[in-house]
Amino acid sequence: MKRLFASGPLCCVLALLLFSGCVSDEVGVEKVGPDRRAEYSSTMMRGYDGLMPGSVNVLGNFLLNDLYRDEPARLLEKLEKLYSSEPKGVYIETLADCALNLGLRFKSDPDVAIRYYLSAVLYASLYIARVDSAESVYDPARLGMIRVYNLALTELFACLSERKLEHNGGFELTAAAGQTVFFDPPEYRLAENVGRQSSFLLCADYRPVNLTHESHRFGIGVPLIAVLDRKGSERAEFADNIVLPATLVLAFDRYVPGQRCRARLIFADSRNSDDIVLGDRRIPLEQDLSTPLAYMAKDPLPFNFFFYMIRPEETRRMQGLYRFEAFDPGRIPVVLVHGLMSDTRTWLQMVNTLRSDPEILKRYQLYGFSYSSGNPVILSAEFFRTSLRQERERIVKAGLSTGNFDKMVLVGHSMGGLLSRLAVSRSGDVFEKIITENGKYPLEDVLKELPEEDRKALRRFIRFEPLPFVKRVVFIAVPHRGSVMARSWIGRFGASLVRLPRRLISFRQTKLFRRFQRAIGRSEEYSGTGIDSLDPDNEAILFINSLKMAENVPVHSIIGNLREAGCPGGSDGIVPYASSHLDQAQSELVVKSGHSAQKNPLAIQELRRILLLHLKECAPAAKAKK
Repeated sequence: MKRLFASGPLCCVLALLLFSGCVSDEVGVEKVGPDRRAEYSSTMMRGYDGLMPGSVNVLGNFLLNDLYRDEPARLLEKLEKLYSSEPKGVYIETLADCALNLGLRFKSDPDVAIRYYLSAVLYASLYIARVDSAESVYDPARLGMIRVYNLALTELFACLSERKLEHNGGFELTAAAGQTVFFDPPEYRLAENVGRQSSFLLCADYRPVNLTHESHRFGIGVPLIAVLDRKGSERAEFADNIVLPATLVLAFDRYVPGQRCRARLIFADSRNSDDIVLGDRRIPLEQDLSTPLAYMAKDPLPFNFFFYMIRPEETRRMQGLYRFEAFDPGRIPVVLVHGLMSDTRTWLQMVNTLRSDPEILKRYQLYGFSYSSGNPVILSAEFFRTSLRQERERIVKAGLSTGNFDKMVLVGHSMGGLLSRLAVSRSGDVFEKIITENGKYPLEDVLKELPEEDRKALRRFIRFEPLPFVKRVVFIAVPHRGSVMARSWIGRFGASLVRLPRRLISFRQTKLFRRFQRAIGRSEEYSGTGIDSLDPDNEAILFINSLKMAENVPVHSIIGNLREAGCPGGSDGIVPYASSHLDQAQSELVVKSGHSAQKNPLAIQELRRILLLHLKECAPAAKAKK
């Protein structure tokens, strides 16, 4: 779709200037060709090309170079006989190494190449499971065989996918040296309802763009992007292509030369599986969390961030609770709430870095909440509370445990921090007193002019309590006391462009709303957009500050200072320290940063510390419950 306002110079300037610290980065992936798959491996093994030194020595010692060049099938037969007569590990290494490189040589002929790839995986697996006896974890042969296994299986899986066999069982393939391998049905060690209905893409075919942290761990297996089938899925999903990081392994039964053997593809969840057993060996799994995350962000959003802010009604389908990963009731939710003129993609750097911590990866479930920041903050906050309650109701309806859901952590950046604050605040009777003129009129009489649906919604605005399942809140660069930028000419012009939802406009035409306006000293022409809500003198920000947050919910502050880290004071360029500081915060960290402090590496590490602390403080309660 075409970019909106692409030709409007004034709007472009506004988009760059107006609270620019909240704008998202363009994270995505670069598609690479099959010729670059071999570049994909863990950092410690990159840069390798051609045969390993041990293989070169074996070919030279037994005058096998001519066979490698001219008669590769005979070469493998010779090497197998050599291993049978003298079962040295270096001969299996050479078999695996040569088979891989021969497969790459015949890549233009897939029917031939697939036989060599299968042989390479078979020999490398044999070495790893039965031959490897090195005492040192740094043994180069072991690392080399894991690399051969991974590269060969990458190409083998590509060949199987082209033949649409990756989900099948009951077929046979013949390896280059004549071995017959029967494939049993695949095994899916993935999240519930994820498996055959998913499509699997090679991480090796993509490269993340603009991610600052690489979450990639060395081990055995092929990292995959598991693209989940959305049929029958719930609303809480990320964009249209939520994916799961997976790792593929090909496991063989006991291999005997000259005999038919069986094999099975195993698809493991990279979030839950640390290792796999091959033979008598327990081996760490290769893991790539960054590429699947970047893949989810590869497609542009249906609306740019500026249009998202100024047209809340027209961008409603983007609003709501999203998951950054497949749902798991065994994990504690961390809900990330973006700021003004932004969207959930602003959190991708933080999500990518946090998931590289094994404890956070295994114990937390990451959500994003998206809303049009053009709406009044009070309205967005109620939508946020409702979305969280509905997600919990969905889990209960599915018959799943809410034990971990009820340990939720909220992380709010900028305006998103105000929404998070209202999720743990108690409204009291402030609104009710205003609209009933201090009890002069019964509440139901005051509301009777509204449709029933609007009456229900307004009751939720008038009275609300802290969400009981939220147990901690982290504020990042939050304007608790507003920002003077909201009353600047940029802020005023931006607010003038916002077109509020029709339902809200209709409510503003009621006698009830006019009474409310008069009570707070506002003219009926006052727009009350999300930008207006950030004015330090605005009734919305004053109201938010008048409310008490739940005393049993610890809060933490991460604040930006353009000039100096660790120094209370100054400003992040948008929000001054005096507005972001909270006396009741359990901890406060000031980082040298602009307003986009959620992308600052030290801020991310501070959130990591807080999340690990949350796990420790939740543990005693869990033990006591038992």
